[in-house]
Amino acid sequence: MSTQEAPREKTNLALFLSESLGIGNRQQLQEFLEQPGVRTVVRSAPYQDVFLAVKTVGLADSLELLQLTTKEQRRGFIDLDCWRKDSFHVGSFMEWIAAFVECGPEEAVAMCRSVDPNLLALFFKENIEIFALELDDPPPDRSLILTPDNRFGVEIASEGEGATLSRLILDAMFRFDPSLAYDLIDRVRWENRVSMEEEAYQEKRRRLEEIGFVDYYEALEIYSEQEIVPRQESTVETKDEASEASTTLPALFVASLPPGHYLLEALQRISDKAEAERIRQGLAALANRVLSVHTVTSGDLEKVQPALLEIRDTLSLALEHLAEGQPVSAVEILRKNSVQVLFKTGFNLIAAVRDEAEQISSDTGLRLEGCRETLLESPNEEFFSGLRRLQPLFFQGLDEPPKPIYRNFQRLKDIQIGRERLREIGLLARGFWRLFPNVAVRAALSSLSHCNLSKDEIRFSQVFNTACLNLSGSGRFTAEPLDLSGLRETLMRASMGDSSEDALFSMLNALALKWISQRLEDVHEKKVLSKYADEWLRATSAELAPLISERPIQARLIRSVLVRVRTVNHTETS
Repeated sequence: MSTQEAPREKTNLALFLSESLGIGNRQQLQEFLEQPGVRTVVRSAPYQDVFLAVKTVGLADSLELLQLTTKEQRRGFIDLDCWRKDSFHVGSFMEWIAAFVECGPEEAVAMCRSVDPNLLALFFKENIEIFALELDDPPPDRSLILTPDNRFGVEIASEGEGATLSRLILDAMFRFDPSLAYDLIDRVRWENRVSMEEEAYQEKRRRLEEIGFVDYYEALEIYSEQEIVPRQESTVETKDEASEASTTLPALFVASLPPGHYLLEALQRISDKAEAERIRQGLAALANRVLSVHTVTSGDLEKVQPALLEIRDTLSLALEHLAEGQPVSAVEILRKNSVQVLFKTGFNLIAAVRDEAEQISSDTGLRLEGCRETLLESPNEEFFSGLRRLQPLFFQGLDEPPKPIYRNFQRLKDIQIGRERLREIGLLARGFWRLFPNVAVRAALSSLSHCNLSKDEIRFSQVFNTACLNLSGSGRFTAEPLDLSGLRETLMRASMGDSSEDALFSMLNALALKWISQRLEDVHEKKVLSKYADEWLRATSAELAPLISERPIQARLIRSVLVRVRTVNHTETS
């Protein structure tokens, strides 16, 4: 591609951005509403996009927009926002109903016609009680709202906003749609709450599946570890599975792509409108599946963005991997493969690293028996924990110590860093236990009691430091906790009478390196253990050297070695 072509191709991003409603604040909403033909634009938009616009601006400021929506769109708003997994969320439902009540009684009734009648009945079951009135019998001694035919009396049984909304909606329904009101009364009187909620849930689930919000367990399939073979030849692709898919989610997604991103480079080179539509549909379907897995609705904007970033980074990994480091090749890969195939390809790269972590965890004794925590220390502990999630995360503190945060795997370099660190952890764990002549050392540590540290607090460093001090004192490399009464003498002996931190470290490190060299045959294990021995012994020397001339020594303040205490609640001193 020539340099002259690049600016023209970069304008192709408009294919992914132009169809979005583009409403991000009240000012943009007002400008949108002033456009000619806005009613047609709104009614033809996917309800997910209108929903995102309303949630972005706020219900209270979106009343003009709400009045332009269709019955299907209004039902979609409730589907997206008024469920928490399989439970109907009455509070969110009231917010939507209240917004349409603000638009006037006819709009309120139109909204009630739009929603699932079972949900409307569930709301009223919380707020009203219904009495059937016999013509010859006096009405109950209650304050009732009578139906126009005087067959039923309705008592408002709740208080607050629910009571107010119930009264306003009932009045509006009997004025503008009596048949809807009588149907509601029958449902409230005769239908079972549990069966209504279950029926409404199944209908909601069916409708959301049409735009890619599949069941949680089905959505998990995008994270399945299976062999994915991206297509190597150009084929005619059908659209991805979301019909009436969102245009806003792909627009938000594309807007999040940074310069130089593999996916951005590929999208910039898509010039065919039909091809762009296929990719947009695929991005929308994938976004909805990821949101389903994370049990996030489109309206939860704070949680939508992290899901889009996960998609961005996983697709980028796939493209970088398949393009073999050549960004210009990414566009052909994108053309030949569906978005979900590419996502699975990227996830498989990450999952392979997670599988390596699981293998190391099961084979190398990273935990003491009965302990939840590994024997690893920061940053390895955080790195290892981040890998073993359903969606593994990269611990940024691994390569950037000032930034101890988790983020997505974003590039092949992250995969490489992760594998190199896992290899190091595997060598550390395998070599560590070979240092001990007593093969039962792990069992002894697992049953340890009357010690300054609990089993879940013990790490490789404390076991190693303890063994080195025992080696300097008794000549035995053992993890047996030190006696507090003789700790000062042990430290004096280890430092040859010099109470400085450097002297203590020099003597212990020399002993450790000699022991590692004698016990280990594998050159890689020797290198890794020597590296960590240096870190561990420097830390314990910094903590213990001041204790040589300090009295008394409080066992429970010591964290870098294992020290025996007489009882769990008693602190020995010397």
